[in-house]
Amino acid sequence: MKTNIKNFGWSYGHNVPEGTREQYERCVVRMHVNLEEFNDDIDHIGLGKYHYFNGMQGADKIYYTRNYAGIGCMRIRAEGFLSDEPKITVNRAYYKLIIHRIMNLHSIPYIMTDLATLLLLKKGYAPIHCSAFKKNESTLTVFAPSNTGKTMSCLIACTDYGAEFIAEDLAITDGFSAYSVPWTNSFRHYPGIRNNEQTKTSYITKTRFSIYDYFNKKTNNKKKITEYVGDSSRTNVHKVTHIAILERGDNLVRETTEEESLQKIMNLNRYIFNYLRSPLLTAYEFFNPELRIDQALANEREILTDLIRNSEKVFSVKKNDATQYAKELLGQIGSPITHADAVKGFWKEAVDYEKEIVVRHDYSTKSADSEGPIEDIGNGRV
Repeated sequence: MKTNIKNFGWSYGHNVPEGTREQYERCVVRMHVNLEEFNDDIDHIGLGKYHYFNGMQGADKIYYTRNYAGIGCMRIRAEGFLSDEPKITVNRAYYKLIIHRIMNLHSIPYIMTDLATLLLLKKGYAPIHCSAFKKNESTLTVFAPSNTGKTMSCLIACTDYGAEFIAEDLAITDGFSAYSVPWTNSFRHYPGIRNNEQTKTSYITKTRFSIYDYFNKKTNNKKKITEYVGDSSRTNVHKVTHIAILERGDNLVRETTEEESLQKIMNLNRYIFNYLRSPLLTAYEFFNPELRIDQALANEREILTDLIRNSEKVFSVKKNDATQYAKELLGQIGSPITHADAVKGFWKEAVDYEKEIVVRHDYSTKSADSEGPIEDIGNGRV
């Protein structure tokens, strides 16, 4: 990103450090965003109209102009989306007023994120909403709905079990490897551990230091992830060997099919990355069909399919206690998974890291030694 906006923060990382021109030139995707006051109304004469956008069929440039009561005229000029270095110019009225997604108005940081996603997909890379870490020879990407536990699991694995940090909220993949995006900051806004004193105490005593403080919003911690996970414990890129999908529910680990895995990962990506619903990109494609947003979607599906097929294991993990995901994940990438068929039935047995045997009872199934369901055992630890 080349910009004249000081401390520009966008969705791929609010703490991205400034880079050199040499680093910029090495980037697969390069974009410009420029903040300035301008009036290009004269250029709109004779152009086509698409909602609040103006453009000409086949031209690699569109304009957004909209008067807003008490604010003045908000303006965007978008150009070069079919080139190697697209550029967006925005005036101060738009940049200062639109700081989030508001109906069909998207902030400049969101617009640049949507554009970056589209350009990456065109070049064979897919942003993925995941955490990721490496332990020994295994690299795991962890997918889950927001607030399920992927950030927590990654940080526990790294800080408590010596895993190498790759990502806690976002990575990029070519269908083979995971590229680190370490500048995200979702860990600072984590909603915290459940209001259960036993769970909270158990979790804090098991970690080498209390990362509960920066999970807790009340601390208002502004440190970067790199201050918790140092350079020696990070890796920038590594081949993905395992994929886990986290879900909440009764404790269970099972293999997932390619079809199920792809559907869930695509679904999670669609919730976070909005290039398919971006008004600016949609308007651009209306005037210039060569933008091919549909082709980017096909590329995303192909890249994620390759990621699944190139992995040794793809599995789903359900936990009632989100603080227990990390140990389960580390165990799974170091030992074989019991096939889904083997965990069906009345009793389900699994050995965790501490070699405790967890006996789980399914109330919906009758015991082989009784006339009806056993209702007074519950989940026991032996």
